[in-house]
Amino acid sequence: MVIDSSQLAMIGGLLSVAAYFPYTIATVRGQATPQRSSWFIWALLSAIAFASVLHSGGTRGLVFTGAQMVGTNTVFLLSLWRGTGSIAQRSDATVLSFSALGLALWWWTDNAAWAMALAIAVGTAGGSLTIAKAFNTPRSEVLTPWILQWLAATFGAASVLGASPLEMAYPLYLFLLYSGIAGATASGRVARRRWGRHTP
Repeated sequence: MVIDSSQLAMIGGLLSVAAYFPYTIATVRGQATPQRSSWFIWALLSAIAFASVLHSGGTRGLVFTGAQMVGTNTVFLLSLWRGTGSIAQRSDATVLSFSALGLALWWWTDNAAWAMALAIAVGTAGGSLTIAKAFNTPRSEVLTPWILQWLAATFGAASVLGASPLEMAYPLYLFLLYSGIAGATASGRVARRRWGRHTP
């Protein structure tokens, strides 16, 4: 049985939704503490990515990208209540400035790739905050949702293979990001067991 791109995208979207449910519950219960700056950046990035793919006429990436947009914005709003870190920092002004620049270039050139490229660059910087937190305080993250997100991104990336670079960019970025977060969480826990330290 051969699975086509639309089915791969649907699987990726469903896995992404499935990942956000336990992460949301863990956040409400205080078992996970989302890094506010990271989730603020990801919420903004996901909205730009969805709008870029929609504007470009792409169809394969809309299901997966749409699921990510809803999920990241939900967790960001929860992080204001149960998260860690601040979004009222100079770095956030930089995020907004780069995002605004990308949107302005998109409007000026009618090329959504500008917005996507700058948003992913900023999103990578924001992701480094969560990767560092996941390694240093691995118990502040729940591993299972990140593994599900990695699987979702794998299917999402597979669904857009051969599509336009604009459609491929966001799922491939998420594949690398989720690999980093899941790997940092797992390796952080292993390191603390090996070093005999108390795990936060």
